[in-house]
Amino acid sequence: MRIFAAFDKFKDSFSAQKASDLLAQAVNDCSFSGEVTSCAFTDGGEGFSKILAATINGKINRVNARNSLGETKATTFAIVSIKQLSHEVRELLNLPQRGKLAIVEMASVCGLSELTADQRNPWKTTSLGVGELLLAAKQSGADYILLGIGGSSTNDMGIGALCSLGLKIYDSNKEELDFPSPEFWSRVASFDGTAMESLPPIRIACDVDNPLLGLRGATHQFGPQKGLKDSVVEELEQQMSSMEQKLRSQFPNSSIGPNQKGAGAAGGIGYGLSLQYQVKFVAGAELVSKWMQVEQAIKRADVVFCGEGRFDHSSMGGKGPFEIIRLAAAHKKPTVLICGSIEDEMIKNLSNLNPLLSHRVLANPNLNLEQNLSNGPNSFLRVCKESLMTFKTVKSEDCPIERDLRFKRIKRLKKFLRPLPRRSNIHRYPVLKWFADTAYKRSYLWSFRGKEIRAALFFGIWISMLPIVGIQMLVVFFFALLIRANLPLIVALQWISNPLTMGPIYFADYKIGMVLLDLLGFNYPRNKLLNPNYDWTHFTYKELLRLIDTFPPMLVGGSVLGISLGVIAVFLYKILCRFYR
Repeated sequence: MRIFAAFDKFKDSFSAQKASDLLAQAVNDCSFSGEVTSCAFTDGGEGFSKILAATINGKINRVNARNSLGETKATTFAIVSIKQLSHEVRELLNLPQRGKLAIVEMASVCGLSELTADQRNPWKTTSLGVGELLLAAKQSGADYILLGIGGSSTNDMGIGALCSLGLKIYDSNKEELDFPSPEFWSRVASFDGTAMESLPPIRIACDVDNPLLGLRGATHQFGPQKGLKDSVVEELEQQMSSMEQKLRSQFPNSSIGPNQKGAGAAGGIGYGLSLQYQVKFVAGAELVSKWMQVEQAIKRADVVFCGEGRFDHSSMGGKGPFEIIRLAAAHKKPTVLICGSIEDEMIKNLSNLNPLLSHRVLANPNLNLEQNLSNGPNSFLRVCKESLMTFKTVKSEDCPIERDLRFKRIKRLKKFLRPLPRRSNIHRYPVLKWFADTAYKRSYLWSFRGKEIRAALFFGIWISMLPIVGIQMLVVFFFALLIRANLPLIVALQWISNPLTMGPIYFADYKIGMVLLDLLGFNYPRNKLLNPNYDWTHFTYKELLRLIDTFPPMLVGGSVLGISLGVIAVFLYKILCRFYR
């Protein structure tokens, strides 16, 4: 059984990479023999730059930048070669075939997880460090910038980033505001953008589709998650609305409007950057999925695992776990969702999307939030072990997943073997119809298990190489009975030697047979007609009878050729069975 797992972060408890490591530990502890592939999945948040860069050996650059409280910290961004990206990724990001792409992660400087509970306050946090990272990316020679904005702690509309890039903000006394967090917005009187730095085109990986303002906007939707008290949500909303109007009058050529999908992500930083720079939103989950070839991995898997800290209605707006569930549903894969908590309404919605979905919740209702977050890794490890043991203890033939996969394999193979004899129509098939009753009673002749298929492959190819044209069908039928091989496949293989290929195959049989007989010391006479120097002016039809003399070397050569090709076919079949179901 193949399991594919792609976990996002479990906010305030453990990272996406830690989740992958815990699954690997569970696999080891359970001695699980199935194939388990896992990856840290990010839709633009924590680990975004390092996870993406690691897949194509990108370069990690170290730089100092200010965090959301204005304190300098060491952080990183990545540089990758655009030509190493797949065509799908370049097309999604609208990139050329060559150049450098910088991958910048907002959470690395303004991440919510880096702040303690008492530090979280969108009134006091700012995105200054993001602007500094963007400037460092430009100075590194990047032709394009990919900015992941998930997991942010700010709600400043990207004004802090704009200030790091040269925007000047003044109060009514013409004094510059050095730390432009929302608590100072009421003092803003004017802007000066004449000294702003230029930047390469920016692609923003966005994990939600919320607008900037309104009940689904940045403040109402995400402010409380970032520490904003309910009593002041409306006040900050009004400040943001007023600030947006002031900025729009200063920068009238923005390519993104406040009502555009994604404008409210990460406190509106995408909208803020679009006031001065060329910005394009891309779905973070879709981008990462294509970048890491997640859909191909899901296609190969029998079961899919995914999860994050909390699954709520915002998760269905484009976040990573929802993208995994959507892809798994498209390919009808059983899916296990592991999350810290989940809204009841989401359970129904997800069941409608993917009927094969089951979910596991980590939170213990008898513990408070802090205790559940602290115990998150242990709970996750326990749930992974329980899920793996379920798959481990169920017998293969009794497992609904295995049974479903087996039926799918049979259905695919039957589609290709439709013109061949089947259990229901063998009585109509030439030659074999005389043995229809015998064939019908023997179920192994119609079995598509590995043993029957391998036997049919080996002996079917061997017999197809033998010089027994005219009686091949009868021979393979009795061979199928004797060696318990799949009858449709062994019959289908006899079409290898058909009127177009028969001449070259039999000539090869003869040449190989003669060489082998010579090596064994048999001085077998060569047929005149098969001599390249034969004088065809002396040809008579009686000479054709001499072709009977070629049967012994053709039988020897055909056996060697057929056995060799049969061994190769079985070997390739075994390899393909390990990589494709």
